[in-house]
Amino acid sequence: MPRILMRALVVLLCFYAAGAWAQYDFRVQDVRVTGVQRLEPGTVLTYLPLSTGDRLSQARAQQAIRALYDTGLFENVTLQREGNTLVVDVVERPEIARFTIEGNEQIGGDQLKESLEQQGLAQGELYKRSLVDQLDQELRRQYYANGYYSVQLDSEVTELDNNRVAIDIDVQEGPVASIKDINIIGNERFSDDQLRDVFQLESSAPFYTHPLTFWRDRDRYSRERLLGDLESLNSFYQDRGYIRFNVSSIQVSLSPDKRDIFLTINVDEGAQYTISDYEFAGDMIVPETTLQRLVDVEAGEIFRRSEVDGSASRISSGLADFGYAFAEVDPLTQVDEEDKTVDLTFFIDPGKRAYVRQITFSGNEKTNDETLRREMRQFEGAPFSRSGVERSRTRLARLPFMQDVQVDTQKVAGSEDLVDVNYDVSERAAGTLQFGVGFSDAQGFLINGSVSHSNFRGTGNKVSLQAETNDYARSVGASWTDPYFTDEGVSRTISAFYRDTDQLIRIGSGFDLNSVGGAMTFGLPITEYSQIRAGLGVERNEINSAVNRDGEQRLSDELAEFINENGREATTYELQTGWQRDTRNRTFFATRGSNSQVEFNIKGPGSDLEYYDVSFEHQRYFRIGAWIPGLSDKVVLQTDGRIAQTDIWGQGEDVPPYDNFFGGGARSVRGFSNGGIGPQDSFDNPYGGQFLTTLQNELVIPTFLESDNKSTRLAAFYDIGSVYEEASDFDASELRKSAGVAFYWFTPFFGLLRVSYAAYVDGQPGDDTDRFQFSFGVGL
Repeated sequence: MPRILMRALVVLLCFYAAGAWAQYDFRVQDVRVTGVQRLEPGTVLTYLPLSTGDRLSQARAQQAIRALYDTGLFENVTLQREGNTLVVDVVERPEIARFTIEGNEQIGGDQLKESLEQQGLAQGELYKRSLVDQLDQELRRQYYANGYYSVQLDSEVTELDNNRVAIDIDVQEGPVASIKDINIIGNERFSDDQLRDVFQLESSAPFYTHPLTFWRDRDRYSRERLLGDLESLNSFYQDRGYIRFNVSSIQVSLSPDKRDIFLTINVDEGAQYTISDYEFAGDMIVPETTLQRLVDVEAGEIFRRSEVDGSASRISSGLADFGYAFAEVDPLTQVDEEDKTVDLTFFIDPGKRAYVRQITFSGNEKTNDETLRREMRQFEGAPFSRSGVERSRTRLARLPFMQDVQVDTQKVAGSEDLVDVNYDVSERAAGTLQFGVGFSDAQGFLINGSVSHSNFRGTGNKVSLQAETNDYARSVGASWTDPYFTDEGVSRTISAFYRDTDQLIRIGSGFDLNSVGGAMTFGLPITEYSQIRAGLGVERNEINSAVNRDGEQRLSDELAEFINENGREATTYELQTGWQRDTRNRTFFATRGSNSQVEFNIKGPGSDLEYYDVSFEHQRYFRIGAWIPGLSDKVVLQTDGRIAQTDIWGQGEDVPPYDNFFGGGARSVRGFSNGGIGPQDSFDNPYGGQFLTTLQNELVIPTFLESDNKSTRLAAFYDIGSVYEEASDFDASELRKSAGVAFYWFTPFFGLLRVSYAAYVDGQPGDDTDRFQFSFGVGL
């Protein structure tokens, strides 16, 4: 009996289906659209693959319905027959009149907004319930990936008039889960602490025991951080010969309150492998001996992935110096599992030799192209040289009016052997303007001003003008430096000055001095990194007795003796010479390289006083952050040592006091005032000495203002040095010392701002200390 009923039901369904589809078997004489609200009927007809006169069949009816659905404009489509008229009834999708997400402080921003717009979730788009569900899932995924496991999302869709909807999503982020424990299982060669030091992630700890963890958020879990740490862990083992190291599994467990995360990492260390030998293969376009000098691995050593990859990179860079800009070097390994050794083969594919079609500059709004082009060590039409391109970038970065320089090398479209090189520069303020009007008890009413420009009219020429007047000094000076006085790179500097100074060394001591002079010097490059300087100068000085505030003439015993032996007036003709070797990567705020200078100036024959001064200064920059694990590579150790001496060699009995060396201040030993260190006169005021030695040490760390140390710099310093009456008086026990912090900022208008505070000062009786020091408009 049930089988008979089932057969009857099937027959009835077949008759029903035949009757239902029979309505579509006719020739369409007219088409009518119903159900539209915002759309015009004609819009629906444009998507309908039927027109009057067509014969409607079951297949064509299904095709028409599918075509209208595919537009995404309709929630429902039905076809009906009224005589020979086809009635198309549609239900339009609502339009999104408002779309908001509130409470999403950690996940969002322009990137989320752009992503939602691409998915169709924006005001004016058509509403699809599936998109809201997808958004809910995506937001949860992003929150979970960043440790917000307690997040709650509430989506509300409100129907409005005119077939519109409003979508409001409320986010309650909840607290971020912190890492409670990182457990590593399977490690036998290295301790848990050694491996955890490789990680950026770390388990949470109370603020009072590990404050840095609190500030750095290193206990905040995210999947991206974990994947990065696992890559660092793999590199750690690969660099120690464990080439079969593998992370077999990872478990991320959550506490019941979703606040604590427990990470369990299972590892398989494997055996340690050594290098049995290495060789080269492929297209050997340079001698093998040249390649061997670029390889940093040796037979018998432990296999270290970083050294292998570094060797491959150096070979590629070396080939680029021969014009093969896109050479590929693949380090292939053949592993002997029995002996636990690795045979290395550096397979070389140099590609075609590349030539530079053109060199362009971008970002130089204030600097002429020619000013930049003369720094090039890579030339158009010449074979590509990576070292030439990089040296050109460094020379641009060393210009005092450049803040940053990036280089990009691109293949020329349609060519296999031509490249274009572009240098994108970021300029810093090249001009500084200083002007002040004020009054002080020490100097009375004062007016001072100066203007300097290290990139005058975009030419790279440096121009400087300065003037000052107060109750004790009047001065004016000017200088002009053309770094490319000749096309070969010979520089020329012309300077002139006039000074009328009362009580030169310090208020209440010493003497009055009138000075006028000028000089012209030339710089001649002798290598890529070195130059020599030579020039001539003339200067006239006149010493007058100082008058104190009571109108009494004051003349120290030392000054009286000098005037008695040498007179008050002296005209000198000076031969100025010097040598410099500069390998710094930047002129301001360098992070690597060195700068050495030797200067020898002599007041020559015909001068009223014949004496000389000689000095040697050496600056060195070490990126110690690159040597010590866990430190930023922006941490730099800077040392600056200087030694100088002056003495009579001919006419005259002694070096004039105005050319003595004075210690203390920002460029000497911080924590002591300018002239606050060294020999004193009979009035216990600075008189200066003929021998000076100083050493400044700074540990530079990135500031919170920026990470690249190109405009600001924060440093801890330790200075040591002193001034002696003569070189033979040197006594290490009399060296002054200080330690503290310094902050530098290259301001847009006033040049370099320098602030320092010496927390520790170790001086001698009679020294004048000044723990807090401030200056601007001077160079490093």
